[in-house]
Amino acid sequence: MMRRLCLPLLCCVSSVALAEPQDMTRSVRIIDDPPAEAAPSPQTQAPAIPKEPAKAAGAGVRIEVLPQDEFALGAPMSFRVTAEKPGYVILVDVDAQGKLAQIFPNMVTLADPAGVDEKANFLKAGQSMTLPDAGGKAAYRFVASPPTGVGMVVAILSDAPLQIVDLPDVPAAIAGQAKAADFVKDSTRMLQILPAEGERPIRAPKWSFATKFYGIK
Repeated sequence: MMRRLCLPLLCCVSSVALAEPQDMTRSVRIIDDPPAEAAPSPQTQAPAIPKEPAKAAGAGVRIEVLPQDEFALGAPMSFRVTAEKPGYVILVDVDAQGKLAQIFPNMVTLADPAGVDEKANFLKAGQSMTLPDAGGKAAYRFVASPPTGVGMVVAILSDAPLQIVDLPDVPAAIAGQAKAADFVKDSTRMLQILPAEGERPIRAPKWSFATKFYGIK
């Protein structure tokens, strides 16, 4: 059973929705059939990447962008997530224009004929996960794509099983800034788990967050 989230009642309107299919124009693109190596793009001025604030002890989750934090268009990207406490990991990407997309679990990792494995995105305390997973069953990769500028990836750790979150785009005026990370966190905290039949009522998970900014030029 795939866990999904709903928004609480706001202005007498409630919605339950799954994340939309991946928008291939967004800054981190998921490719399930890797093309030939892209030709290097012309060098442009590197975007100014904000520095993340020092992470407090016991923050719950950490995220790294690999192999560096600046990428040319078409360059492969990887992410390493480390859980400081057990939970279910979701990665969302926000491009330089504020467009948000969930990149893990994604359309490739969820497309399993045997059904969705609720434990596929679970990490134990102290355990790390590198995405894409070279030894995993799903073949895909992440590629730096337009728009150029400062983007960010947010690791979301939930204490409750879930695979998909439905979050709004970040306002373009704050994209690439620390305020963008706060917007994603605040939007996530409004989500609640939609229970399956016979389960206990809707509740809000306990969340942990980690943010990493990167540049695409």
